[in-house]
Order: sequence, then C-alpha cells, then structure tokens
Amino acid sequence: MNLKLLIFGPGAPDRQTSGLGKAAMHLTDELAKHVDLTLIEPKQVETLATKKVDHETLSFSDFSILKELATVSIESQLSAYHYQEVTSANTMEKVESQRLYKQLTTFSEELVLAGKKTDFEVIYAHDWITFKAALELKQKFGKPLLLHVHSLDFDRNFGQSTSWIFDLEKKAMMEADAVIAVSQYSKKIMSTEYGIPEEKIHVVYHGHTHAKHLVSKSPFTEKIVLFVGRLSGQKGPMQFLDIAEKVHEKYPNTRFVMSGDGDLYKKLIEAGAASHIADRFHITGYLGHDDLQKLYGLADVYCMPSFSEPFGLTALEAADAGLPLVLSDKCGAAELLPEAALADPGNVIQFAEEIVAILQDPKKSKARTEAHKEIIKNLTWKRSASKILSVIESII
Repeated sequence: MNLKLLIFGPGAPDRQTSGLGKAAMHLTDELAKHVDLTLIEPKQVETLATKKVDHETLSFSDFSILKELATVSIESQLSAYHYQEVTSANTMEKVESQRLYKQLTTFSEELVLAGKKTDFEVIYAHDWITFKAALELKQKFGKPLLLHVHSLDFDRNFGQSTSWIFDLEKKAMMEADAVIAVSQYSKKIMSTEYGIPEEKIHVVYHGHTHAKHLVSKSPFTEKIVLFVGRLSGQKGPMQFLDIAEKVHEKYPNTRFVMSGDGDLYKKLIEAGAASHIADRFHITGYLGHDDLQKLYGLADVYCMPSFSEPFGLTALEAADAGLPLVLSDKCGAAELLPEAALADPGNVIQFAEEIVAILQDPKKSKARTEAHKEIIKNLTWKRSASKILSVIESII
C-alpha cells in the first residue's frame, strides 16, 4: 500500500511563485509516481484544470503526471514572495505587516479545513506561506511534518531577523520532524541564524529540466550580458545596472539584458533610462519558457549578483544553454557549478572584472561551459524526489 502524502504547495509556476513554483511542480510530478498524493495549493487559473469539483486531477501544461493525484484548489492571492521586501530604511514590521498576517491567517484556515478532509500519513509543506497550517495539522493529528525551505525571510530581507515571518519559519523548523534545505549555503543559515539543529536539516539540490537549445541570431553586434530573475532587492537587479556600467567602461562592445518582473521593475526602468548606458540596457519584463530559451541563446555571459540565493535555478538553465557564469558567492547553485566565477555581490568592481575576463578569453570560457554541461546531465528531478522520499521514510 502506497504512502499517503499531503503536500501544501505554493501554486503552479508563474511570475509570482518564481523558481519556487517551478521546483515544487517538478517534485510533485515525480513524487506522484511513488505515493498517493494530495496537493493543496493556491488556485492558479492558467494552469489548473477548469473542472469545478472539490477534488480534481491536476495536469500541468508541458508535464505529464503518470499517476493521478487529488488536488484541492484554494482561491488566494498570497504567495511566498507577495510582500514587499525591505529596503535600507524599512523592516518587515513597517511593510504592510498587519494586512499580510491577516491574509496568511485566512489562507492557513482554508488549508487546514481542506487538510482535515484528507486521508494522509505525512505532511510535506513548501515555504513559509504553508507553515502555519502545516503546524496546526501536525499538532491536531500527530502526523510527521517535513518542511521544504526554498527561500528564507533572512535571504529575502538582507540578513534581518526581526520579522514575524522569520519567527514563523524558526518555530516551524524547530517543530518539524525534518527540514529540507536546497543547498549547503541555505543549511548553514538555518543552523547559524535560526538555531535549527544540523542533524534535522537534509540538503536536497534541485533537479534540472533539460531544454532544447535554441540558437538565435543576435540583432546586436555587441556581446550580451544577461540577468534573469525576480526584480527584487534579494536578487540584486540594481546591482546589475551598476555592474553593467562598470563592464561597459572596460569593455565597450557590450549590451546588457535584464529579464524578469517584480517590485523594482518601475525603479529599474527609470534608473536604466537615466544611466549613461541607457541605449545599451534592456529590460524585457517577464518571459515565458520559449522566449527565455531564445534569450539564453543570444547571450554571452550570465550574471547573478544576488545578495542571498539559496539555490538559483536560472544558473542551471544558463549553464545548460552553454553560458559562462558569474555568480554571487552567496549562491547555492554554485556548489554544483565549480567552473563558475564567483564574486561578492557588494563589490561591483569585482563582478565587472570577472565578466570582462570572460568576454576577453572566450576559449577559456568554452572549456568551463563544457565542464558544466557534463555535471548538469546528472541533475534530474527524479533524483531529487528520490532523496526526498528517503527523508520521508526516515521520519515515519
């Protein structure tokens, strides 16, 4: 008889759920082949089946679930990244905190009600928006709880630990039977900043979906430096503009493309327009899978200046597309990509120098990218799901 697993998910991938939604979707797809699975998540109109029933079979577009899974869809606008992140002048308490807490409470009540109607043996919850409900069900039914932490409030808010979301994450991780971190980097933060015992934390790296590489003819004669990610403070998009200006000083034959959406979108448009490289700085907004693959095919260097990046799926995507990488030295994916150049996100000049070095030595860069392709061949979501199942087996 198969294990009965209850998953609290973030919702299907979109511009709000970002890499979190993508990772949770792939893992659910794989886990559904081995367990009896019920998925409860915020409703995503574009990707959920339209049939209006309490439990429905979920089919993600572009992915085939080989075994049926029951899905409970809950109407909610709450997402793990929905709240505005802090700036140097703000803390979480100052930023729509009461409204956000009320939203979370309502959302959690809905999750709990749906969960109570479900027959399950283990609870598996993704990120902070699901932790409150997961804890309540664990306390009510005494069932094992596994938390999968894709990003922490500590990551999103520049190392601050004074928010109620931080406190919720800490309480949930302390009371859970096991916690999954997406990198050793993230595990260290859980241990040192949240005080979670190391033996409770299991590192499971994300998998990767190998995409068809699209080779496109660039409309530009210049080299292209690419940023892909959520346009929020954590990801360093304003830093990328500063880096771009420094790169252009040292290597004028360059253009810079930023793909993504987020709370800093308007500010970046304005800052880019005011920059002395305004005619070389392009912001595409959010791109779907095919358009993003085309963009990877046009680029010459991938830049990720995140101030804290628990993993960073786009780094794998860029590496798989054959791009040399300059990553933040606070990026979990770098643990799997040893040929990536690393730089301090607070050091614009260091980042720029690493990018220029790649542009000036394409032969060396090609050797690095070939090494990464070999590594990425072994990264699959099936492998990640297998490790998660092993963690689940250890707590039941």
